Amino acid sequence: MKKQFRRRGKQLLIFLLIALVANHLTNAEHFPLNESYRFPLYGIVTSICLGLVILVITELTYSYFTRHIFKENVTLKLALRFLFTTLGIITLIYIPVFYVAAIINGDNFNLYALSIGLLITLAICAILITIAYALEIYSLYKNQLEQGTLLIQNGNRKKVVPIKDVLYGYSANKVVYLVEENNTITATDFTLQTLEEKLEGFSFFRASRNVLLQHRAVKEIKAIENGKLSVRIQPNFLEQEQLKIVVSRYKKKEFMLWFENRIPVLSTIEV
Repeated sequence: MKKQFRRRGKQLLIFLLIALVANHLTNAEHFPLNESYRFPLYGIVTSICLGLVILVITELTYSYFTRHIFKENVTLKLALRFLFTTLGIITLIYIPVFYVAAIINGDNFNLYALSIGLLITLAICAILITIAYALEIYSLYKNQLEQGTLLIQNGNRKKVVPIKDVLYGYSANKVVYLVEENNTITATDFTLQTLEEKLEGFSFFRASRNVLLQHRAVKEIKAIENGKLSVRIQPNFLEQEQLKIVVSRYKKKEFMLWFENRIPVLSTIEV
């Protein structure tokens, strides 16, 4: 808890330093080299209050996402959803605050000033939120990879399989099977589409119509006719002799990018 408070304190300090610099550089009379220089006390105080509110909003939103959204899965799409949800809430609060501040100062409501101020605030917030929470979200993702499980039901039987142990899933004779590192094959009641959705964010790739791969299952990649790829996997079982993995030329670039970005030691590749 103390470590978290120190981290949030550093984030607030960074925000205030940026606010101090921004107040000096965006207003000519606040620029230190200007003869009529005045310390932007009002701007700094406003920035402190706004910074505190933004930190509270961001922390509450992150806490909600951690408990309800990131609990089951952590993906780039969900991370962006967290960012834009936070920015949306900030926008909803910023507009009435700007309006009330204008009334208190006796100024006329200026839509242009509101738009520019909001855009600058959102840009700064997007950068700071990304810096502050990227590592935390990535840690959640890594933890998910280590602890994620699949509950498999086949008839009256139920089995919990750690996702980190799954090498690939494939469909044969209208049944979807999971193959684990210990060479265990488990029949499931999933469709391959459902399995793909459950494994989103776990570095699996839909290599063909009937195969969903984890990169550790790839043994060999070979270029074949018409720009396609032939993929050999491991382990391979007798009942899978009919299983041929061919990556279409339309998916070839995406497949190679996925494979090369995730595999630590390349297997035999002939492309």
